[in-house]
Amino acid sequence: MASKPKILIVEDDEQFALLVAGHLSSAGYLSVTAVDAIQGFMFAQREHPALILLDLAMPAGGGLILLERLIKSLRTQRIPVVVVTASPEPKIEAEARAKGAVDFVRKPIERESFLAVVGRVLSRA
Repeated sequence: MASKPKILIVEDDEQFALLVAGHLSSAGYLSVTAVDAIQGFMFAQREHPALILLDLAMPAGGGLILLERLIKSLRTQRIPVVVVTASPEPKIEAEARAKGAVDFVRKPIERESFLAVVGRVLSRA
């Protein structure tokens, strides 16, 4: 059986990152976690994951800036990005989608619907 794709989690909240990694692992996915935008960009370049889960509010550059960098980089522009954020602002979702995010998940996440989004995005990739 083929192994599941690797997913990059860019999230500065360690507890939330562990929760997401646990959900992914329970579904058979591999994951790696970056704690800020700089590390996220470096990991995306090096690991070339199948999917990036991106928090918007984090140190060392916000998620929207990282999203722009990922889309502009030849090495990462084809990697789908799903924004995962606690922001209730509809304009944030619209801005993220305009900058290249393929989907959007609000915190707190519910395991089954979260994994459904991951599966749907990866099936299109």
